[in-house]
Amino acid sequence: GQQGGAQWLKQFLSHAPDPGAAMGKIKTRQHRAGNKVVPKQKTVSGRKWRGDLTKSSSKVKSVPRKTFEEKMLEKRRVASAKELEAEIKAKEKEARVAAAKRREAKKKRKEEAQLRSGTFQVITKTTKISKWNSKAKKQLMKMSAEQIESVLKKKYHKEL
Repeated sequence: GQQGGAQWLKQFLSHAPDPGAAMGKIKTRQHRAGNKVVPKQKTVSGRKWRGDLTKSSSKVKSVPRKTFEEKMLEKRRVASAKELEAEIKAKEKEARVAAAKRREAKKKRKEEAQLRSGTFQVITKTTKISKWNSKAKKQLMKMSAEQIESVLKKKYHKEL
């Protein structure tokens, strides 16, 4: 009866190469190279593919919380760094604007000096200008009567 069956099972399991496989508890597969029996959770090489089956909650380490004072200190540091950055940017912008003004003033002075030092003549008959070559046309400077007057005034330092 019942006891005989239990003894038979015990004897069968003791002679089986893998008792769990004989019971059908562990699913197995055949290796292609040979008839090697490999449990399902292992690879053919024997390495476990799942790794350690530990809960993720036990893997996560808790980070200590910052106190209110630490948070406020960090906030003040960030604010002071931003202020310093804004200050530096403002100084750089100021320097760029000043340099641009200096360049513009230098360019203007250079043009005025060139007009004063150069020889020029006022052309009243402009009909022949269209027959000039292109280089001569490029050198031609068109000015209003007021501009000519101011250049002459600066060149000869007297009223006209």
